[in-house]
Amino acid sequence: MFTFENYQPKYLAKMTAIWNNVLTDGIAFPGEELFTENEFEKYLTEQSIVRCMTIDDVLAGFYVVHPNNIGRCSHTANASYCMDKAFRGKRAFPRLVQDSLKQTKEAGFMGMQFNAVVSSNKPAIHTYQENGFEIVGTIPAGFRLKDGSYSDMYIMHRNL
Repeated sequence: MFTFENYQPKYLAKMTAIWNNVLTDGIAFPGEELFTENEFEKYLTEQSIVRCMTIDDVLAGFYVVHPNNIGRCSHTANASYCMDKAFRGKRAFPRLVQDSLKQTKEAGFMGMQFNAVVSSNKPAIHTYQENGFEIVGTIPAGFRLKDGSYSDMYIMHRNL
C-alpha cells in the first residue's frame, strides 16, 4: 500500500543513501559530491516541501520541492525525486510525481519547472509528460554523464 507523509528523521539514513546512489550513478542529478547524513539533513531543512513515499511501510522514495528561483520568480517550484532502486520500474514513480504536484499547488506555487532533465532519462520524461509537463527548451550537451560523455538536457514545465 502506498502512503505519503512529510519528512520524518527516522527516514534520514535511507534518504541519504538513496540520494547518494543517484549521485553515484551519474546519469540524472547534476551534483557529484556525496552527502553525509548531517549535510543531507541540513539540505532537507532548506526545502519548502519534503515528502516520503512508503510502500508497505518501507521507504520507497521521496521528493523535495523549493522555489525554482528567487523573488519575482519564486512562484514557480522546482522538484527533485529519488526512488530506491528496489522500487524502480514498479509504477511507483508516477505516484510520487502526482503527490508532489498536489502538495506544490496546495503550498501556493503556480507552476513546476525542471531545469535539467537528462534526455536519456526516458522513464522520467515519460512520467513527466503523462502528468502534463512539456519540454520547453533543450540545452545541447548540457549534462556531463559519469562516463565523461555529454547528453542534452531538457527544461520541462507545467502550470499548476
